Amino acid sequence: MDPEELIRRCRAIRLSEEEGGRVSFKTKMKAKGEKIAAGCLVGKVLHTRGVNVEGLKTAMQRVWKTSREVKIESLGDNTFMFRFGSEADKRSIMVGGPWHFDRALIVLTEPAGIGDIKK
Repeated sequence: MDPEELIRRCRAIRLSEEEGGRVSFKTKMKAKGEKIAAGCLVGKVLHTRGVNVEGLKTAMQRVWKTSREVKIESLGDNTFMFRFGSEADKRSIMVGGPWHFDRALIVLTEPAGIGDIKK
C-alpha cells in the first residue's frame, strides 16, 4: 500500500459516540511514577574513574544489610538509581550514612520531580 492510500484511509476513520470517550492515562502514570520514585534514592559516587555497577551492588548489599533486595540502575557518569524494596530500608540508608565505595564518597538524595538527573 502506498503512503497516500494509507493517509486517505486514516483520515476516513471515525469513532462512534460510544467509542469517542477519551481515556486519560496521565494521572495514573504520574501516580505510579511518584510511587516508584518514593521508594528510590539517587546517588553519585564521587570517583575519578568509572564504577562497576555489579561491584557497587555487591558491596552495598553487604554493607547496608537491607531486609529486601536493592536494585541498582546506572544512570551514567557514576550516577545510580537505588530502588529499595521497603521504605524502612530506604530511611535507614539515608540516616545511616555517610557511605563510601572504593574509597569514594557516595552522595545520596531523594529524586524530586521529572527532569534531567544530572542537573
